[in-house]
Amino acid sequence: MKYRVSDTDLIDLDRVDFIEVDGKAINFYIGGVLHQSIYSSEVEAKCIFKNINNHFNMVDFRISKDEDTSDSEDSTMARKTKAFDMFWTLYDKKTDQIRTKKSFINLTLREMGLAIKGVEPYVASTPDKKYRKNPCTWINQKGWESELIISADGKSSEIKNTNLYKKPNYITDDR
Repeated sequence: MKYRVSDTDLIDLDRVDFIEVDGKAINFYIGGVLHQSIYSSEVEAKCIFKNINNHFNMVDFRISKDEDTSDSEDSTMARKTKAFDMFWTLYDKKTDQIRTKKSFINLTLREMGLAIKGVEPYVASTPDKKYRKNPCTWINQKGWESELIISADGKSSEIKNTNLYKKPNYITDDR
């Protein structure tokens, strides 16, 4: 069965040998041939890749934990866990996942939705990860409610590297 993976691409995921995310693109290898879907942002590519993995219940053994995921799990808890996974992918600063997950799970479903909607503009406004709050702090302080400073062109305000050095005018003595 073919699946729409972008506005222009239909991929038969049953025939895909290997999938990888490469920046703003997802690479699909079908029979040794590369098919590439390009997205508007890395975040969008990561989310679609995550949705493909979730749809087919694929397990990435590099990052999987020894957690028992039983079918008797409450549907609300399952929704909260999926919401956290989406938030974790979007935030893109991987520090203190255990405490972050606990803080996120304690939010209401409405607050989770607001947090997921607010995380992309926040990440865009702080492109340098070292200046971005840790995800647990951002959740505990309800960062999605904070004001973001965005420039007139719709992009986040960034400090531009301008050379502040001005070459001095030397006085020449022509005696």
